[in-house]
Amino acid sequence: MNASTLKTLGFITLLTSPAMTLEAARHGFHKVANENTDPVGALLYGLFSVGWLCGVLGLRYLRATGTGKAARWLLNVLAITVTLAVLQSIMDLLKVPTGHPIYMVTDLAWPLSMLLTFIVGIAAVFARQLPGWTRLVPLFMGAFIPIMVVQGALGLDLPYLFDAHTVLAWSLLGITLLSAASAEKLQNTRSALSA
Repeated sequence: MNASTLKTLGFITLLTSPAMTLEAARHGFHKVANENTDPVGALLYGLFSVGWLCGVLGLRYLRATGTGKAARWLLNVLAITVTLAVLQSIMDLLKVPTGHPIYMVTDLAWPLSMLLTFIVGIAAVFARQLPGWTRLVPLFMGAFIPIMVVQGALGLDLPYLFDAHTVLAWSLLGITLLSAASAEKLQNTRSALSA
């Protein structure tokens, strides 16, 4: 992978970050059962998932969780679970019954991916591979898990919190990748000029 590919991944992540929120807005921010997902909804969820996968691939290239085997393994597992989330959108388009075992696996991939994103976020903070504020972005992405727990424990109902968080956090991931691509391109240019 090079700076150009990383830039592309960043753009895709940034551009697709509002897709899931657009789907929620189509339904007045009310939950829609999986079996009632229409083709537009499946496409929007799929776009978001593809953007998320691009973001994970960018984080893997940047070695955001560190340089060791466990760090790479963690991002590889997250890439697999997000890929399964992408497959759920394809299954929704094909109208695969929600009770089908493979569909159930892809449905479980969503919360598992969020949990793994939280773990990736913790690892990224400790790994210190990303510069400055960008090292907090993966943690912010995964922070919704503890926010949901606290919200539920306090009996609060904040209907737009998830949607606002998703757009903001995944947009910041796209910006993180774009910034890293620009920094890498600048470094490559300086290296070429000094050679």
